[in-house]
Amino acid sequence: MLNTKIYLLPLGVYLTSVLSLNAQDNPNPEVDLSNTSNFVTVNIPQSPEASVTINQDPKIKRLLDIKTKMEKSGDFSDRYKIQLYYGNLNKANEIMKSSKESFSQWDSSIKWETPNYKVWLGNFRNRLEADRALKEIHTKFPSAFIFKPEQ
Repeated sequence: MLNTKIYLLPLGVYLTSVLSLNAQDNPNPEVDLSNTSNFVTVNIPQSPEASVTINQDPKIKRLLDIKTKMEKSGDFSDRYKIQLYYGNLNKANEIMKSSKESFSQWDSSIKWETPNYKVWLGNFRNRLEADRALKEIHTKFPSAFIFKPEQ
């Protein structure tokens, strides 16, 4: 390490003096490229083009398609629903049948929560959609209300 410092100091002094002499000889501060004896030609090889090959199981594509469909249908996200009824199974089946006839544009389902059944309607992306639907649903089911189910 010490020997390297001994050689670097004189080299630095030499380079500084050569550069200052060249600057005095050339009053034009631009670089003079006509004298190429001070330059060394360097050839830099071109790097090859990179390519990536991905080997993927075809089941991954199918799973991604299923996930996309589930996200569009709202199975993963926070959605709003409208509850039409809470009570016994026979009445819940009647309400569900009636809701399917009256409001076929929305899916209806029966959920069981001890000891009663619930009839849910729709799968709304936001509260505004649910409010618009509720306004229409109140004509047939005045006790219906909007809620956000816990996942």
